[in-house]
Formats: sequence, structure tokens, C-alpha cells
Amino acid sequence: MTASPRVAVVGAGNMGANHARVVAASPRAELAMVLDVDADRADAVARPLGVEGSTDLAAAAGCDAVVVAATTEVHLDIALPLLEAGVSCLVEKPLADDLVAVDRLIGASETSGAALMCGFVERFNPAVVGARALLDGSPVHLLGIRHSPHNPRTRSSVIDDLLIHDIDLALDLLGGSVTSVSGGHWVSPDGVEELADCTMVFDHGAVATLSSSRASQRKVRSLSLSSADLLVEIDLLRHDLTTYHHRSGEVVDRDGPIYRAETVVEIPFVRHTGEPLAVQFDHFVDLVTSDASRDAERASLRAPHAAVAQIKAGVR
Repeated sequence: MTASPRVAVVGAGNMGANHARVVAASPRAELAMVLDVDADRADAVARPLGVEGSTDLAAAAGCDAVVVAATTEVHLDIALPLLEAGVSCLVEKPLADDLVAVDRLIGASETSGAALMCGFVERFNPAVVGARALLDGSPVHLLGIRHSPHNPRTRSSVIDDLLIHDIDLALDLLGGSVTSVSGGHWVSPDGVEELADCTMVFDHGAVATLSSSRASQRKVRSLSLSSADLLVEIDLLRHDLTTYHHRSGEVVDRDGPIYRAETVVEIPFVRHTGEPLAVQFDHFVDLVTSDASRDAERASLRAPHAAVAQIKAGVR
């Protein structure tokens, strides 16, 4: 493989256009082409970036790596033959629309050795990266809120669209294994799953409470992580952190012992290393050019999709 892998982007919608922009701007990779079933849409994304658009999806197999940003229902059809041929893939979340298909993609990656990564872009949010370094001991609770106003153009389940991000973050930040998942959902009058909440209980006793909605009046992206001695609040939109540490006890003044309580609030510095989508792609290039961490990446993919499958089974 060349030092700068040639990368194709499949899918020329909003996410595909963003991925193509990031690939084209990367000093570590070369945008080879943009592919879409709609030729005009492929050209509209590709030409401003100096490459050709095409409807020939088979052409992606001639590249070193592929970003799959098409609709979820075709992820398996696009990514499976590429992985089987040894072409590394970054697939937008979710990897596929059911757990059987997810397992097939992971299995193909294991067999061929090709890198497989899922577009869990919040893993690369600088506030999340900063929070990992702040956690003292094991958090006992994670509260995630991911709400957006209604978008009539979005027809996918809010579980696949929004909730899966916080499921992935809960697994990462709390650690351990999930012992139970429960949840509820609301389906709009036009048949779209627009709201879903879930509770995840972990084998070490921690609990994650997650809420996702596309029926809100404002956009919220927040996480709160609680341990015995620390609360870490993460604003995923502003990429910032706030910590709270409550202290109490007896102190002695001239009138004798008194009880005093206070909360220390701090705003830690968050190091911004770039747009999360670009940082995610940089990690993908690491996987493509070196197989050192491919196994670890694969190992992180099944659990969030398995939790999604459990939630869907429980609420439908």
C-alpha cells in the first residue's frame, strides 16, 4: 500500500459529503472518488473536491479503503464484498440494520484482516477524551441526553440515529459488561420512531440512563458521569467539561463545632485537536496503514449493536 491510501466515499448525502470533505483535506490520504446511485449527486460532491463522481460501486474495490456513508439498509451489500476482498472500511453507524448483519461484517473483517471501523464519531469528541482522563475510580451512573427538534426528512429510527451514540459512550466510559437493558419508545403519527429511552445495568453495578428524541424543541447533547466523589458534566455540542466535587464536614470556630458543606466547581481545559470527524478519519488511516490495533477496534463494535438489538426487541 502507498503511504497515502486511496480512499473512496460511497454515499453522497449530507454525511457522505462531510466524509468526502474530510478525506480530501487529510494530508495522510487521497480522495479517489465519490460514488452514489445518483450520478448528479455524486458529481455535486466530487467535482468541487477535484475528483470524479460515479455510480459504479464496484470501482470502490480498486481503492485501499472505503468510507461507507450510504443508507443503513445497504451497508451490508456494500461493505461485505469489500471486506472479503481485503479492502478496509469505515462504515457509518449503525454498521448494519440487524445484529446478524453486523456479525457478518465483523467476521469478514476478521477473516480477511481488513480494518473495520464504525462511525462512532463521539468517541473523538474532545470533551469525551478529556472526561476519560478526569474520571477518578469507577463511575456509578451515566445520564445521557441527546435531543433534537423534529426533522421530517429523517425516517430512520431514533435508536439508530441518536441513541446508539450514547450507548457506545456508556460502554466505553463505564466499562464492564451489560447485564440488562430496558427501554421504551414513542412512534409519531406518521409511523417514525422519534423518541426512545433506555436503562443499561452493568455487571459492576453501574447504571446508564439514556434519552434520545427527535421531538424536542431544542438541541441537547449532554452526558453526566457520577462517581462517589465527582460529577463530570460533558457538553458534547460546545466540547466543554464542568466538574463538581461536594465536600462536607465539621469545622471548629470560636463558638464550637459547626457543619459546613460546599461544592467546588471547576471548568477543566479541553484540548481541541481538530474536528471530531477528521480525528476519527485520522484514526481510520492509522488502522489502514498499520494492523496493530485492528483487533481492538473490531472488539469494540459488537457490544453497542447488541445493546441496540436488545432495546429494539424490548420496545417493539
